[in-house]
Amino acid sequence: MGRAGRRSGTIRFGLWPVAALMLAVIFDIWLLGVTRQWEPGTDILATWRMDLAAPWAGAGDSMVGAGVFRWSPVAAQVASLAGALPWLAFQYAFLAIQLGAIVWMAGRRWPYVVLLPPVLWNLYLGNVDLLMGAAIVAGFRWPGAWAFLFLTKATPGIGVLWFAFRREWRSLTIALGTTAAIAAGSFMLAPDLWRQWFATLGEMSTLPQSVLYPPLFVRVPMAVVLIWYAARTDRRWLLPLACLVAVPNPWFVAWAILGASGALLGRRQPA
Repeated sequence: MGRAGRRSGTIRFGLWPVAALMLAVIFDIWLLGVTRQWEPGTDILATWRMDLAAPWAGAGDSMVGAGVFRWSPVAAQVASLAGALPWLAFQYAFLAIQLGAIVWMAGRRWPYVVLLPPVLWNLYLGNVDLLMGAAIVAGFRWPGAWAFLFLTKATPGIGVLWFAFRREWRSLTIALGTTAAIAAGSFMLAPDLWRQWFATLGEMSTLPQSVLYPPLFVRVPMAVVLIWYAARTDRRWLLPLACLVAVPNPWFVAWAILGASGALLGRRQPA
């Protein structure tokens, strides 16, 4: 009787991953129908056509508009090189980078990560959230990877507090030092870009945010608490969730960061 009960429990437990996978596939099919109102690569298109003379044109008008460049001057300077490529070449190259990041961070789990609806949507629209997740995974081994989060959407970089809460001061110094060094080099090349960006950030801070989630000044302390808990209990998979909470505008495509949670689930040993 007890053996049968244990067998039954095992079967029930084994059905959960299958049920979750089926729900993800159903949602993905629905999502592909919804995304028809946007062209493939809508978000990354803003990077390709970004004009370095006015990188943040339109960013001060809305926090929720798609296809608007809002990242740092470092990202703007790198993105300015994208215009040298034909649009389709750039779009497919970026897609290849995204898929490569998934395979690298998830290993044999990559098919399941791809099927996560936010990840699939990120692949379709083209954004850096998936790459931010990969940077979080990489950051456990190479702390300098956190510069990618700071120099794109900025506030998710708060995840470096993981090192502070674990008293891993060398890793914290590398993460912050790498970011500062890159930013300093960028500032020396184009100080006016940084003045423009800070002015744009000031404009964006006054814009109304989505009513679907708390404002950023509420979410950042929530993220800090979650990072503290993740660090003290060695739950690496919670760190991408904390960074998602701290994203300036966490609309659905930003949830692709959680692809890193799927990759980190169960990992406690060094990456």
